[in-house]
Amino acid sequence: MYTAQTTKERIKKLCKNKKINMEQMLKECNLGVNAIRQINDNKGMASFSLGKIADYLNCSTDYLLGRTDVSYVTLEAKDEMEIEMLRVFKSLDFADKMEIMNTIIEKTKK
Repeated sequence: MYTAQTTKERIKKLCKNKKINMEQMLKECNLGVNAIRQINDNKGMASFSLGKIADYLNCSTDYLLGRTDVSYVTLEAKDEMEIEMLRVFKSLDFADKMEIMNTIIEKTKK
């Protein structure tokens, strides 16, 4: 069962973790303050608004609705190269994984 309270609490928690206020988040999502107030209405929040907020906070709508406790969005490999890279990466030991991650981080800074 979905509750308005769960949705509001989870949005507030994610905003706090990201060190942004809800007004800023709503503005950057091109939503008005009424988007949050609609949660309490019998109609509930529009799915469009909920989707925009979930995208902005990098979580799923299922998390915001309380259908899962996993707040992060998982990424999936999209093509054969990514699938092979993931397979090989998973086979490495921790030290090798960290070395690769550090290399990737350095490359993306340029």
